[in-house]
Amino acid sequence: MSAMDYERVARFYDSYVQTDMDVPFFLREAKKAVGPVLELTAGTGRVSIPLLLAGIDVTCVDSSPAMLGVLRDKLRAEELSTEVIQADMCELSLNRRFDLIFVPFHSFAEITDPTQQRQALSRIHDHLSDEGRFICTLRNPPVRLQSVTGRRRELGNFPLPDGNMLSLSSVEYYDPVSKSVSGSQFYDVRRWDGCLLASMTVDLHFCLYSHYDFQSLAEAAGFVPVHLYGDYSYGPFEPEVSPFMIWVLRRVRAETV
Repeated sequence: MSAMDYERVARFYDSYVQTDMDVPFFLREAKKAVGPVLELTAGTGRVSIPLLLAGIDVTCVDSSPAMLGVLRDKLRAEELSTEVIQADMCELSLNRRFDLIFVPFHSFAEITDPTQQRQALSRIHDHLSDEGRFICTLRNPPVRLQSVTGRRRELGNFPLPDGNMLSLSSVEYYDPVSKSVSGSQFYDVRRWDGCLLASMTVDLHFCLYSHYDFQSLAEAAGFVPVHLYGDYSYGPFEPEVSPFMIWVLRRVRAETV
């Protein structure tokens, strides 16, 4: 499913992805759940570990063995236990339902094939309880496109656990026909004195859905929107200025069909 090779970046991921701005939001939403919670694209546990520490019953699913390897190491270090499953959300088959399913960090957008998009939503729908909620987070195109310039952009320098430094940069291009962004991320590992030790390039590819596009996809899959927030503080979605689209959806009830 993933349009980025997380097997290659897993060892660096926690060094440069350090944000926790969405964790309080997901913690509040997970506490509302009366039954089990499912996190899709759980990665290295950036969101799921805080939820587990708060006593939330959360199952973690990701398609990358390397990312899940990091997650399992963290669970052992924290003396936590939960079900960790390697699976593609487009082919999800857990034979049970959840009161809350969420896809954090705009990861749904990495499904770029329309058939797979529909398939993923169908599988999520089948795993959601009748009264459950599905939360899907996406970037808002007018805001995200401000940084898509076709020029190489420095993303920062990040200390690594071994004492070396990771320099990260990217270049991105937008295709208005497919409404998708493609490009590359560049990883340079340098010694303390600046000597280059290793480099790699990883391809990027993700969709930028308008809120109309995603709402149409979700409704076709049997969901009905309950809320659409523009940020993780529950601010209203404003199409031209909100950084995010945070969708809260439910299954369409039989009597409304």
